[in-house]
Amino acid sequence: SVHTALVGRTCEAFFEQKWYNGEIKSVRRDDRGVERVVVDFIGFTQQREYKVTDVKMLRPPHPAQCHPGTRCQAIFPEDGLWYECVITEQTEKGYKVTFTDYGTKIEVRFDQIRLSGSGGKVAEKKRTIKEVTTPAGYKIPESLVIQKTDTDDVIDTKKRKIQAIKKQQRSDKIEEDALKQQTGWQKFFYTKASTRSKCGFMSGKPRESIFKVPDTLEGKVGVVGSGKEMTKFAEPRKFTYQYV
Repeated sequence: SVHTALVGRTCEAFFEQKWYNGEIKSVRRDDRGVERVVVDFIGFTQQREYKVTDVKMLRPPHPAQCHPGTRCQAIFPEDGLWYECVITEQTEKGYKVTFTDYGTKIEVRFDQIRLSGSGGKVAEKKRTIKEVTTPAGYKIPESLVIQKTDTDDVIDTKKRKIQAIKKQQRSDKIEEDALKQQTGWQKFFYTKASTRSKCGFMSGKPRESIFKVPDTLEGKVGVVGSGKEMTKFAEPRKFTYQYV
């Protein structure tokens, strides 16, 4: 019998002088009784068969160390490399994570994350990622720039990842603009008019009507600019029978 439990597990395999992350697709025993596994590399279309002893199985961290909010590193499926992320949810197959560099949200298998440092904290020293700005203003990693020597599979992989990054950056821009608009309205609503001499609509100071009723008997009501004198009130007199 063979170790069928290995199918679907993530491992590292040596390919073209480098170690790459891959997923075990099948397990068999050859004529000599040696177990062999077929590895599908993550991020590019290549499959190779190896002896079980020639691949490195990735050991998943204990679920108790992977609560939502835990900072860790995860394998990005478009290129098979490790990037810093934050766990947002535990699932039946693994975890939902958000990559901190670009905000991309995906679900990864339980053995496609790793912790560094103590207490689930990622080491303080971060890998520096060089970026380039596209003519449309998007920022993408320099490693995703399409080169003349790239194969068709590599170009397709880079294009898929670039589209995912652009989509996330567009979403972030929309949210940022909406937040700025909301903040600007709140600032306007709670701030008084900068010039107190101004009055009227949306100035913070109400305009007084020229027909306002006087507060005292000495006050007068008239029309400004009409050319007529102010309204004259009769002299107030105390009522007595002598005027009857």
